[in-house]
Amino acid sequence: MSGKIVSIQIGKVKSYGDKDSKDFLDKQWESGSFKEIVDTQVWAGKVGFIGDEVADRVHHGGEEKAIFANSYENYESWAKFLGLKTIPFGALAENLTISGSHESSVCLGDIHKIGSAVLQVSQPRKPCWKISKRWNNKKFTNEIYTSGLTGWYYRVLEEGFIEAGDKVEVLLHDEAKVSILDANRAFANPSKYRELLEKIANISSIAPSYKTSIEKRISGDFSLEYMKVDY
Repeated sequence: MSGKIVSIQIGKVKSYGDKDSKDFLDKQWESGSFKEIVDTQVWAGKVGFIGDEVADRVHHGGEEKAIFANSYENYESWAKFLGLKTIPFGALAENLTISGSHESSVCLGDIHKIGSAVLQVSQPRKPCWKISKRWNNKKFTNEIYTSGLTGWYYRVLEEGFIEAGDKVEVLLHDEAKVSILDANRAFANPSKYRELLEKIANISSIAPSYKTSIEKRISGDFSLEYMKVDY
């Protein structure tokens, strides 16, 4: 697997919607998901790109979810689902839009060198309800969740600069070889994929909170659903 950075996005937290509305799609909300394309190199620090902001620090951001990456190969299907001809880079609120890397090939624990930074895949992205609000489509979050094409989070092992056009070099392919897509399928169907969930729980490099969510799925606790909590 090899990839290339198509685009980099960062965003500031802003308020959207109508504070007096009671409709889910219209009522006021805060988010940093409307990200803008950056045409220059950006410093990837331990908690993400310099200048990027997160509204909900309980469920997003931090060292284990420092950088959110999404596969450009998913863009055509998302545009079709939304009834649009095209969607802009950063459409899923990702920091990195990558071509040549996909949920079916990127694995938990993989280590990638991008630019001068070294990143490790720490967990899948669990789609947030805010993506439905952004695209004015109540079904979009569920569509992402059920497809398993969620994107993935990186932790930053070595800080450095990243810019559009950089190659994604695989320094280490985790020996467990559990792809993001398979991990998402297992999370969504725990009774069917119990053995895979147990395999995931034993990957030492996954994010601690993600490990906890996996262990709860194994134990039969299905309370952590996509619309309620982002692990």
